Amino acid sequence: MMPRGYEIIGTGHYVPGDPVPNDRLAKVMDTSDDWIFQRSGIRQRHYAREGEGASDLGVEAARRAIASARIEPSEIDYVVFATMTPDYVFPGSGALVGAKLGIPGVPALDIRQQCGAMLFGLQIIDGLVRSGAARTVLFVGAEAHAGFMPWEDWDVVQDGAERPITDEARARADAHR
Repeated sequence: MMPRGYEIIGTGHYVPGDPVPNDRLAKVMDTSDDWIFQRSGIRQRHYAREGEGASDLGVEAARRAIASARIEPSEIDYVVFATMTPDYVFPGSGALVGAKLGIPGVPALDIRQQCGAMLFGLQIIDGLVRSGAARTVLFVGAEAHAGFMPWEDWDVVQDGAERPITDEARARADAHR
C-alpha cells in the first residue's frame, strides 16, 4: 500500500504597508518602472518597516492560512519556513513563528534555497507526511529584504517624500541596484 500524500487545506498571505510603485525607486537610483517591469514583471512592492522581520510577516500569513484551513494552531505538528532573510541566524524564523502562534516546541525548520525553496519545501512536507513524522504541517514563505537595501532615503521610497537625493546616496543605490 502506498503511503498517503498530503493536501493543502488552507492558504493565507500578508504584505506590510502600502504598495510602493517602481517610480519611487527611480527617485533614489537610475531605474524606471519600464526597466524593472521588463526584467521582473513587478510594478510595485511592499517593504517591511524598521524592526519587522520575516517571522512577523510569516506569522500574519500563517494566521490567515490557519483560519482558512479551519484548524487551531495546536493542531500543527511541524513548521517549515522558507526564507533567505531570517530574523536571526539562530533561532530560525520557523521556531519564532511557532512561538508567536502559541505553539512553542513544535518542530520547526528553515529552508534557505532562494527561488527553489517552495518546491523543496513541498518535497520536505511530502516526506514528513509520508513517513508519519507529521500530520499537519504549516508551510510559510516570507522575505524581509528591506534591511539589505543600500539607500538611506526611505521617506522618498516608502512615503513619497519630495526632496533631493545627494549624489553620493544615488551613486550608492545605483551600485547596488
